[in-house]
Amino acid sequence: MLRKPNSIPAGDTVIVDPVMEPFFIAKSQSGGCYTVYERVIKGVNNTEYIKTICYPSTFNHALKAVARERLHNGETKIYDIKGYINRWENIQKEMLSMTTIDS
Repeated sequence: MLRKPNSIPAGDTVIVDPVMEPFFIAKSQSGGCYTVYERVIKGVNNTEYIKTICYPSTFNHALKAVARERLHNGETKIYDIKGYINRWENIQKEMLSMTTIDS
């Protein structure tokens, strides 16, 4: 579902980082849960939207979701095994520069 970028409640904490782009994380003020979003541009007028990816229960799971989405939403869709593993390892290294992501 696509939403307007300003539809995130004002009291939520929004976590952005260039390493995660076009994804970002919001932490709900009410339920304490997280939401992973993707920035999307659609339409003739290049309108900016946000797309909900998932609702992980912890920050660690939110980071894992961002890493997985970055792997599968890249420009390359066809990999050999070594290329796929290398891409995943590079994404993990970038994400680990922010915090530890448990397996």
